[in-house]
Amino acid sequence: MLKKICKKILRPKLLNRSANLVLLLGLLSACQYPIRDHERIESDPYFVYLPATDYTQEKVESVQTPWAAKSHRGKAILAPDKNNLGILFVRNSLLDDAEAEFISAQKLLPNNPVPSLNLLRLYYILDDISDAKKFMEDFLKQNPPLERKKFENLLIGSNREEELVIFRDALSTIPGQELYAWEGLADYFFTKQEWSKSYFYLEKILQQSPYHKNARGLMVKMANILEKWDDVLVFGLSLTGTGERVPELEYYMAHAYYEKRRYSEALEWIQKAPESEKESIVFLELWKSCLLAKNPRADVSPLLPYFRKLKSKGVQFSEEDFFPTLTPEGKEAMDRNIFGR
Repeated sequence: MLKKICKKILRPKLLNRSANLVLLLGLLSACQYPIRDHERIESDPYFVYLPATDYTQEKVESVQTPWAAKSHRGKAILAPDKNNLGILFVRNSLLDDAEAEFISAQKLLPNNPVPSLNLLRLYYILDDISDAKKFMEDFLKQNPPLERKKFENLLIGSNREEELVIFRDALSTIPGQELYAWEGLADYFFTKQEWSKSYFYLEKILQQSPYHKNARGLMVKMANILEKWDDVLVFGLSLTGTGERVPELEYYMAHAYYEKRRYSEALEWIQKAPESEKESIVFLELWKSCLLAKNPRADVSPLLPYFRKLKSKGVQFSEEDFFPTLTPEGKEAMDRNIFGR
């Protein structure tokens, strides 16, 4: 791995002049990772041990120096020992040796995901994303769907999100797996608020499957966050046109119509919302705003039962704070605003 990096750095034209000796030595030293990266690699908690005979976890952790670690090169025979020896080399920054041991363990244990998980982790932690993706593509092509799912679940269970992105990016190259992979990528980038990347994958999904419910639903949510009200209406109406809904769809539609000052239509969508989704401060705030925008003297008492349910669950607002127009003082203040007194 480091050898490949060094080969990219050392161009032949640098080797034919003695005047470049100092530069050459500097480039050779550049093939070693800085101390901070050594510390990150050596202490990374995501490399997985296997039950082994010779290279147990205790033995691996007892080796304290790279010099001692080098003496173990070529000593492991069984696949679990090779896997754990790879971790020994990782802990001591002997990264080419670690790569070789993980690859060897993987070949000997094709149905065990652990060596493959460790190899992916090694590529990822070194920011060698091209090798990571190439490795994942080969791994996915060689394994049946059940093994792919097992591998994915292990990444999910250990919260290895960035490696999961590499996995799904590679999975999208497998025929028949594109939509599933793109949906996972769109969800991931949505949660990270990387809107342009999420939109990129949602658009790919909808190009291939125009009525994909989850993609249209995520488009609605994203458009609401980005205040693209026309897009909210387009994708929201598309969902209702096919008899489908996503959570809080009516809220998003009402919000879009409210922002476009189409208050009657906003109120129609509010009435369509399921009762359970009306029990939130955000929903009630929008409902109240729609009523008062349409008619400053509107009766907001229909919201009270929902607000009181929220109060019983611990909401700290008082009724007077949230519904000022229900008090004589609040009504008087509203009249002053209306008539400019």
